[in-house]
Order: sequence, then C-alpha cells, then structure tokens
Amino acid sequence: MDFLLGGCAATCAGLFSNPFDVIKTRQQLQGELIDAASETQRNPYRSIFKSIESILKAEGISGLQKGLVSALAFQFTMNSIRLGIYQTAENYEWTRGSSKFGTLMYSIFWGGISGVVGATVACPLYMIKTQIQATSHGKYAVGFQHNHTGTMDALAGIYRTYGIKGLWRGYPGIVTRTAVGSSAQLATFSSFKDFFVQFEFFQQSVAFTAFAASMFSGFFCCVFMSPFDVIATRLFNQGVDANGRGLLYRSVWDCFSKTLRAEGLHGLYKGFVPNYWRIAPHTILNLTFWDQFKSWKDLYY
Repeated sequence: MDFLLGGCAATCAGLFSNPFDVIKTRQQLQGELIDAASETQRNPYRSIFKSIESILKAEGISGLQKGLVSALAFQFTMNSIRLGIYQTAENYEWTRGSSKFGTLMYSIFWGGISGVVGATVACPLYMIKTQIQATSHGKYAVGFQHNHTGTMDALAGIYRTYGIKGLWRGYPGIVTRTAVGSSAQLATFSSFKDFFVQFEFFQQSVAFTAFAASMFSGFFCCVFMSPFDVIATRLFNQGVDANGRGLLYRSVWDCFSKTLRAEGLHGLYKGFVPNYWRIAPHTILNLTFWDQFKSWKDLYY
C-alpha cells in the first residue's frame, strides 16, 4: 500500500508541475556547449515568461503539457518505488539514529538508495519524457530533435533500433541526479517535519506540517540537484550513432566537464528558476499528498 500511495501522490503532483518541466528542459538544452556571448543571438527561452510565449507561439497551449503521459508514467513508477522503500525504512526505524545528526545521515542514505532503485526501473520513461519535451520546430527547436509521436512510439522505436540496452542509455545520469535529489528532498523533509511538529499549530494538521516542510525541502533539493539535472537532460536528449553511442557525451563526467568548459558554472545551473518552480510545487504537492494519503490509510485500515 505504501508503494501505491507514493506513486499516486507523485502523479497528482505531476499534473501541476509538468509545464515547468517542459520549460526547464528547453532552457537546459538552449545554447548547449555554446558560450554565453554566442547564445544571446538566439534565445527563445531566456526566462520563464519568454519561454511560455515561445512555446505558445510554436505549439499552442498543448505545448506546455508536452510529454505529460511519459512524465506521469515516470512519476508513478519512480515514486511508488522511491517513496515506498523510504516509508518502509521509516516504518522499521532504519532512518533513526541515536542523535539528530545520525538520523539525518540515515535519512540521506535511505533517500539516496530509494531514489537509485526507483530511477533504475523508471529510466526509459525519463528518457522518453525528456526527448518529447525537447521537441519543437524552426527557431524554437533546441537540442537534438527526436520527433517521437508519443510515448509508445518512442519506446517501440528505440527498442527496435537499439534493443533493450537503448532504453537505459544515459542511465548513470539519472541515477546520479535522483540519488542526490532524493537524498536532499527526503532527508530535509523528514528533518523539517520533526522540527515543525514541536509547535502546537502544526500538531493540529498533517497537511500544514507537510506543506511547510516540503517548501524548505524543495529549495534544498533544487540547489543540490540542478547541475545533475542538466547533465541527465543532455545525456538523454543527445543524438546517437548507429551503435547507440552518444554524439556529444560519453559519460556523466564527460558531460560535466564539457559543459563547464564551454558554458561555465552558469551552464550547470541552466533552467534553475523553472526547475525550482517545478521542484517546489511538485515537492509540496507530492509530499503533502503522500502524507495526507498515509493519514487516510491509517484512519481507514
């Protein structure tokens, strides 16, 4: 049941956060391996508002929900596993140490482990989501254009061309991204929940406690995860040769070093603002839904 509740919570949150995910993906791919001076010549996604304007002009209102099916499938698959494992660890008190520092370290560990397992299973869906969200046309196209017609078309096409291995291309990128993000998110969420429940106001409402804790958790998650999110997006979206090898990057480190050399530290934090506006509401909604669903489960079962 804990696994199912985690997946349902993430799916509910994904409906609201997907437009920011589309914007974040476009900004992370815009000016890929181009220095900042050259990038300003063509910049349709230079801000959130400019990004929305560009997407509406090129693709209409539906463009803001591009990749929604694969995004929700990824959220359900990854978070049912991730939150289910983490909740199981909490149920057995494996996240509790003999001190606050020990508890934080155990929470970080289990947050990372649960994230890695979830990302391993859901990796193909994240790749498809990224490639569909990046697809546009004309001057609004950024990054490599895969031109999938939908989630099932993308999965079938990649499998036919590159086999099962092709569906996990870029896997190290999402594992690194999710391990860091999950550790930061779940550890800080648990820590802030423990802090807020000391106050009488928060003791009266599970929803308010989860909402306040997830606001802070979302910020820390975004700060730590953003560089790895950029790397994962670029690894998954790059074109490949006939053998399925990436045309731009060979590994996480290769992507990191090339991005840093070409674009500086700014390149590793591209899309930070929409990423925060994606992560913060998603964290708030996901973890608030999760806690609320768990409280209903405890009430009726």
